[in-house]
Order: sequence, then structure tokens, then C-alpha cells
Amino acid sequence: MVSGQGAGLAIDVANTVLELSRRWLMAREAAFKKIFLKSKPESEFLTQLGCIEEDQFEDFLKSIFLNSRNLGLSYQKAKSLTWEKNDFATFAAELGSPCLMGVWRQKTSAHILSRDGCSGGTSMGQRYCRYWREAIDGFVVGISDAVGFVRNSSANFGDDKCVDVFFDEELSPTDAIWENPNKWGALPKNIKEDLDLIQIKFSEMKVDLKFLGLSEGNLLYKLEPKENLTCGSAGNIYRTYLEKLVKEKFPLYNLKDASPVAVYGERA
Repeated sequence: MVSGQGAGLAIDVANTVLELSRRWLMAREAAFKKIFLKSKPESEFLTQLGCIEEDQFEDFLKSIFLNSRNLGLSYQKAKSLTWEKNDFATFAAELGSPCLMGVWRQKTSAHILSRDGCSGGTSMGQRYCRYWREAIDGFVVGISDAVGFVRNSSANFGDDKCVDVFFDEELSPTDAIWENPNKWGALPKNIKEDLDLIQIKFSEMKVDLKFLGLSEGNLLYKLEPKENLTCGSAGNIYRTYLEKLVKEKFPLYNLKDASPVAVYGERA
């Protein structure tokens, strides 16, 4: 059974939101306990995120994602309900996350949530934003079969606003994923010419490079050789060279590889 196909199903979702909000909070607090072996209320440990070692914080984010996903999966099974884009736009603000409040805009294949930066992000820093991004991402993966989530921009990472996109996800991924304009944050026009020149350089090296978008200061790209490579380390060489070129032009951006895992090894 999928919500969003009738008034009765929408009512079913509405009746579960309060319980779902409570259980999601419990799942997030359980993630903290798993990593740090002690219990604390979320309102307390969120103020201490800046004191956590980076490796441990990364483990914590993974735990937050997995617990949120598992909650969504258990909800689907227990309630026989799967959330669609309309459900997020209608009910997400009731789930207790500051990142799920704002103004929704509907497009053909995506619902876009925009908001000004929140006080939590301002006072607690970028880790607060990363915490909620992973929690929401896991939640969406678990509770929906056909909706994807991506954070396109964040006020706490230097953007004008926070923008999250809930888009139609492919059930069976194809190459069309790279052309989905909703999955990747838009590339600013003032950097596109330089990025095009870098892509041309890689094309001359018989490597397909595509800059996909910009998200929270991360320049997302896909890098794939056009033909078999003679050395298994060639992928790393290409990535290192790409990083050098990008850092020369855009020192404030971080590169993030969105290529399929092991694509280099498969063609080596």
C-alpha cells in the first residue's frame, strides 16, 4: 500500500506521524549510545558535536544514517505505508527536525524545500548540519521506495539558503541518473566555463569527466575512462590530476567523486 493515492491513505499517514517522530528521536539517541556507550538526550549531545574526534564523528554519522533507515523500513512493514514526495511536503515538518521546516516548491519530478539558516546551525556549526543531513537521508531511504534525498545547499556552508530536494528515484538505476537535474545542486554560471575547459582536457586524455553539480561546497563529478586502461592505478592518477586543476581555479571547493564504485578497477 502506498500513501498519496487517496484521502484515506493520507489520513493513515497523518495518524502515524506523532508516533513516528517519537521513534525517530529514540533511534537517533540509540545511535549515540551505540558509538559512545552512554545515553544522553539529543538536546544535550547536539551541543557537544564539536568536541568529538573526526573519525568517531564519522562513525556516529553512519550510525545515525543506519538507525534512521532501519526505522523507516520497520515503519513500512508495520504500517503497510510507503511515503511519497507529497507526504514529505505535508508531514515532514512534524517530525522534529529543524531541517524539515521551510517553504516547499513542487516540480514535475521533485519537491524542493528551502529555508534560511537555523539557529542550531549558527550556534553549533557545520557538524549540526551534517548530523541532520545524514539522519534525513537515512530516514528517506528507509521510509520510501521511490524518493531520493539530496541537500543542494546549506547556509552554514556559505550558501544563501538551505535547499533540500526530494526527487523521484529510479527503482532500477540507469545512466539517466547522471542527467537528473534534481539529484545534483546547480553549477553556478560563473564557474561553468572553467569547468568545461577541464572536461575538454580530460576528453583529450580519453577520459569522460562530467561535473554534476555543487552541494555544500562539494563539487560533484563523475570520472570514467573511455577505453581499457593499462594500469590499475590510473584512476587514482586521474583523480589526483583533477584535484590539482580544480584547486588552482577553485580553492574553496572540495571534490566529491560520484562515480560508480570500482569503475576504475573494472576497466583496468
